[in-house]
Amino acid sequence: MADEDPVKTVNDGVLIVAEVLKAAGDAPQVKEAAGNLGQTAVTLTKAINNVLLPLAAVNFAFDKARAYYNSKFQQDLAEKTKDIPPEHIIEPKASIAGPTLQGLAFTHEEPNLREMYLNLLTTSMDGRSASFAHPAFVEIIKQLDSEEAHLIKGVLQSQRPHPIVQIIRTLKENGGYQQLVLHVLNLTSLEKKEPIENKRLPAIIDNWIRLGLVEVTYGSHLVEDGIYSWVDKRPEFLRLINDPQPDEAKIEFEKGIMRCTDLGKRFAHAIGLL
Repeated sequence: MADEDPVKTVNDGVLIVAEVLKAAGDAPQVKEAAGNLGQTAVTLTKAINNVLLPLAAVNFAFDKARAYYNSKFQQDLAEKTKDIPPEHIIEPKASIAGPTLQGLAFTHEEPNLREMYLNLLTTSMDGRSASFAHPAFVEIIKQLDSEEAHLIKGVLQSQRPHPIVQIIRTLKENGGYQQLVLHVLNLTSLEKKEPIENKRLPAIIDNWIRLGLVEVTYGSHLVEDGIYSWVDKRPEFLRLINDPQPDEAKIEFEKGIMRCTDLGKRFAHAIGLL
């Protein structure tokens, strides 16, 4: 059976709306229902023509977002802007404020992301720092999840390069190696400060690289004494080094460096980390 023509589907929907409106008469409840159906058809048409957000996502977020903006938003923004002298308060650029408020509508229940959006909006309202704000930063925040937003803070707040390693299996027969675990950092638990493994970390760091926030290189390394001493205590390394290896292969690690890019530093300024 052939797929239905989406344009015909929308047109049929509009015709149905017209029939509902015609039959509504003066009954308030029916008119309200018809009006809602009519708005749905219009929104659907726009979605097809303009590739807008999925309708389900919009409907899911709308009520919660409205409640947030009617109650908590003003308090949050007042707290963020309280240290800006009145003479330096400016109207934020629409290219930043509009997408920021939209993103905040979907993430206000996630503290790490909400904080980033609010700080970016605050930066754009401060005449002394507004030049650090950029519309692209809204898109960067949109492409982070809450866990990434938490982890990237520590990276961006530091002005120094970070030690990073990849765990490899060195092959005796030809001197080559196999990459086993990419992008290992010295992650520790908040409570006990013990090493913990996050299996999402390699993909998370790849995302930071893709977004232009950091750059990672292997083959060169930092030379401070003991700066890589944590590696042989990592769960990833201990697990692999205790496994039997084929043909006298060895589990080793290659040292690397993770640096914030200039874009990452400007982003850090814009979201209040520097």
